[in-house]
Amino acid sequence: MRENSIQHSSWLFDEPITDKSEDEYQRSEFTQNLADALLSSTEPHGLIIGINGPWGSGKTSLKNMLINDLKASEDTNGFHIIEFEPWMYSGSGQIVSLLFKQMAQTLSGKTNFLYRALLRLSTISNFWSPVVSALFNALLPGFSYTVNLIASFFDNIGNYLNPGNENFKVLTEQREKLRDNLNSTKTRIVVFIDDLDRLTDSEIAEMLRAVKAVGDLPYVTYVLLYDRDVVAKSLNKTCHNKGDEYLEKIIQVPIGLPEPSKEVVERMLTSEIESIIQVKRHDHAALPSSIAVSSSFEDIKRFCIAPFVNNLRDAIRLTNEFKIRYQVLKDDVEPGDLLGITSLEVFRPSLYKWIIGHKNLICSHYAPFTLPSRFPPETAISNLSDRVQELLENMNSSNGETGKQDSEAIKALFPFAKASASRNNDQKNVSLAYLDPYEADRHIFRPEHFDAYFRLSIEQDIMHENEYKKFLLYDALSPADLDKHHWDIFRSTVFVGKASKYLCNSNSNRAAEVIEFCLRLEEKFNDKDQGYMTLKLVLVILNTGEQYSNFASLLDAITRQLVDSESPLSLVVCEYLAYQFHVFLSPEAHKDQSEYQPHRVLTYLPELSLFDYVIRSGFQNNYLTSIYNKLSDRLKRWEFKPFEKSLYGSVMSGYAKFIPILFDSLDDQYKAFIVFSHMVNKAHFVIYTLNALVQNDDDNYVMNLPLLQQLVDADACQIAITELINDESYRGGKDALDFGPLAAYEVLLKSDMSTNSVSTKKVNHVLKEWENKL
Repeated sequence: MRENSIQHSSWLFDEPITDKSEDEYQRSEFTQNLADALLSSTEPHGLIIGINGPWGSGKTSLKNMLINDLKASEDTNGFHIIEFEPWMYSGSGQIVSLLFKQMAQTLSGKTNFLYRALLRLSTISNFWSPVVSALFNALLPGFSYTVNLIASFFDNIGNYLNPGNENFKVLTEQREKLRDNLNSTKTRIVVFIDDLDRLTDSEIAEMLRAVKAVGDLPYVTYVLLYDRDVVAKSLNKTCHNKGDEYLEKIIQVPIGLPEPSKEVVERMLTSEIESIIQVKRHDHAALPSSIAVSSSFEDIKRFCIAPFVNNLRDAIRLTNEFKIRYQVLKDDVEPGDLLGITSLEVFRPSLYKWIIGHKNLICSHYAPFTLPSRFPPETAISNLSDRVQELLENMNSSNGETGKQDSEAIKALFPFAKASASRNNDQKNVSLAYLDPYEADRHIFRPEHFDAYFRLSIEQDIMHENEYKKFLLYDALSPADLDKHHWDIFRSTVFVGKASKYLCNSNSNRAAEVIEFCLRLEEKFNDKDQGYMTLKLVLVILNTGEQYSNFASLLDAITRQLVDSESPLSLVVCEYLAYQFHVFLSPEAHKDQSEYQPHRVLTYLPELSLFDYVIRSGFQNNYLTSIYNKLSDRLKRWEFKPFEKSLYGSVMSGYAKFIPILFDSLDDQYKAFIVFSHMVNKAHFVIYTLNALVQNDDDNYVMNLPLLQQLVDADACQIAITELINDESYRGGKDALDFGPLAAYEVLLKSDMSTNSVSTKKVNHVLKEWENKL
């Protein structure tokens, strides 16, 4: 596996390297030293070198580097390199003969038939040798007659070694003549024989005998490359179980080539997997560069991958198996989880099948109240946890080390299994494995995503991850995009989690554009509690602000977008943010409001945690005050086109209650309520306003009378009462309104208006009358 020589978008093979620049095992120094030793040797004796190592250890790569070093040397005059790959001819019955003919062909080059015939004549009789030599020198100056003559001898030997040719006398004569020529010319030859271990048992023995007996020639060095265990085992069948001893007699210089360390293999595997992910996820803005994006991946790597990936062969196999799955699933799975489960499928198939069969036990669960069961929810989850614990304990005890390894692999992939098997003060805490319904990741332990890892497709009711990425990062977000498709994406439970995941790698303006688009989507498609969904999105984006390259730029961009927005729903977001800034900047003003916190109306909103980062980062209060002023000032101006539909629900009820908290002067409060009146119908405006400006202290309803008199007259109050009595949508459900303030104001309107309070007793009497009219 190599970064330089293999395209990461292609399949990985056990492809040998061809150049030092591709060497990842630091073997280039070794090959250079070996090349220097071969080049500098003046010994006439033949030599057999054996380079042995298991499959995938890089023997062929080492051979290629060694050949390059030999060719690159300045001392290569009279030095000839021959490569023979016997496995290409395995089964031909002529493998030894072909070895010598390959040597002849490499040495002779491209001499034509006539020249080869003359050379053959020289090998038959010493009489013709000087004649042919003179002829060659005259007709082909620069042509090496000596080398070609040696090549002819090798060719003859190859012919006489053909099966069925039993002319051993001539073979011996040719070999002796070849020895004499090699000795007299000192022509040095290195023959590389690769993949010896890929031959049949008989061919391995035959090749070694030929090299030792026939091929033992002066100035000829053989470099054999093989897996020692395979060759020795093969020789056992023909050498009376003494294959090792036989090999030791043949090989004069054995060189062991150990496999790369596990650390090197793991590093290369990680590099290849990350490269595959980056090729598929060419949109780098959408992804951190590493697959180790969570601490859980360390456990996956430790227990699902490391025990099985022991060499390059394992790494290549896992990489290719991972790639074919990732090409299908792409971003619809978590790469770390996919790599872990793929490793188990490849190397531990029985455990892989066990996981498939136990989905309902080992996947994590949502909060207890979401679990359908005839048992109390906590009991049901506890029973499941006990069952998982029992299974893991049985696995540990019944299968020895393998069982322990299997249970650790399960716990690495499935947090519920890990929590079930863990103890803290002798207590299990499976709640640690509860699922967050807003979580953006697609882990294997989430039941809605589990099957994708095995079927290689997602459930029909689950959106592809690319839909979220396109929306958040690439779509134009133009008026033409205000369609149901984008609305369905936005209203999905996990959308805010996706925004947190992806937008932090984009620029601040993109986040602001997404917010504006979501406001317009809500305005068009949402019929209740409008603004709440986008408010939640804004809070999530701000809470991940420290992941942006420039938090101040993000805050400025969002503030500017909200203040300049064309959607009236932006006021909902402006007001809530202004309230949060007000609490942070003026905590004393909110000290006595512990029992009255209007933001509690907006349930399930994430807590705004940006101020922790603001404090750590040293932002000045005057900067935050300027943000607050921009947001709060916007609440006093209605600069929108006529609103097509009125808003209502808990968001609007909360909106009205924030106004008297944010603004001290009656004039500012009045302006803000007038803006609010454009957002809701007349009846709701009266009810929401009265709920905001009338307080019940058990005995009395106390009113902000000066402001109420400007905002709600007797006619408006009567309209609200009529709507209440005649329209049941104003009553009941989780958004049931408090009509005590409305009843109190009616009592006050019918009195002499000399006081700003009404007794609770009178109010209850009016409410009873209304109830009778329903």
